[in-house]
Amino acid sequence: LREVKGVGDALEQKIEEMVTTGRLEYHQELRAQFPETLFELFRIPGLGAKRIKTLYDDLKIKSLTELERACATGAIAELKGFGEKMQQKILEGIAFAKKHEGLFLFHRAYAEAERLRDWLAADKAVIRIEITGSLRRRKEAIKDIDIVASSKKPEMLMKRFVEAEGVERVTGHGETKSSVVLQSGIAADLRVVTDEEFPYALHHFTGSKEHNVAMRQRAKDRDLKMNEYGLFRGDTLVKCNDETAIFKKLDLPYIAPELREGMGELELDKSPRLVEQKDLIGLIHCHSTYSDGAATIEQMARGAMERGYAYMVLADHSQSAAYAGGLVPDAVKKQHKEIDALNVKLKEFRVIKCIESDIRADGSLDYDEDILGRFELIIASVHSGLT
Repeated sequence: LREVKGVGDALEQKIEEMVTTGRLEYHQELRAQFPETLFELFRIPGLGAKRIKTLYDDLKIKSLTELERACATGAIAELKGFGEKMQQKILEGIAFAKKHEGLFLFHRAYAEAERLRDWLAADKAVIRIEITGSLRRRKEAIKDIDIVASSKKPEMLMKRFVEAEGVERVTGHGETKSSVVLQSGIAADLRVVTDEEFPYALHHFTGSKEHNVAMRQRAKDRDLKMNEYGLFRGDTLVKCNDETAIFKKLDLPYIAPELREGMGELELDKSPRLVEQKDLIGLIHCHSTYSDGAATIEQMARGAMERGYAYMVLADHSQSAAYAGGLVPDAVKKQHKEIDALNVKLKEFRVIKCIESDIRADGSLDYDEDILGRFELIIASVHSGLT
């Protein structure tokens, strides 16, 4: 670490502490000076540290509830540097925060779900186990984690689940279903079924609700009954070893979880193949050392070639983003000359001329028409001056 410019004793110790323990005592001491609810205020657009400090110091506001109350009484509008307009923006921000309360981004929730699944899968009592719910459908934001497992000893899995590392509190502990809240704030459910029931439970708890309703109706149209425990003709189970078999019994191709949203997927003649990593043949929106990137255009192009890509869209910052090394017109001309030469040199790989053009306060794009016309592609981007 000492070889990195700017790293001295104090910083080295802090980095080492964070890496080895996962936390920093100095940071914890700083946070302890303020109520935990105060950090909820950072979720409101337009409220930065400086304004939150003013709210805390002058009005003793420590939570979103207190902030909303202060807006309702007009106290925010009277604060120096705020005013009526800002007060209204804060109210709109609170409404937005409430609407999305309890939602977590996919990547964060999936990492937690994988950890739980792997922890459970290590138990010999597990026959089959899968992450289900909106996570399996790859929704961008999810409310909770759902896991379904099959086992002959469900009580053993339930015990292992509630004792998993990272569990903050147990909200339910039954014979076939248990619920916990993780330290990250995400709620998680585990359901354990017999291995015979597993395919049906996996399908049911993957959802969505709309997809399941459509599937049940399709089963009904074929004189079948469908629920989380099976597919039945009368009281007789129609045996299916996996989800593919369930769909086949209902005269359907296998429908990938990502498509199960009740948006007409049952009417498709065949389930479309989903886009996979190998389908991606180019990279869009790359920054080079011309603005705030870390590598030259040629280094990036060769790196993309090594990874099997056929093209790269170079989209450095435009001149308004001076703080990020935005390109002035002369730099644009120089860059394009370099790209032309590189495209001749690389032959089978192409660098596409693009710019991340700021949308200015009046709604126009950065640069005049002459410069904009030199690009093959323009990515229009809001950075400042617009909310």
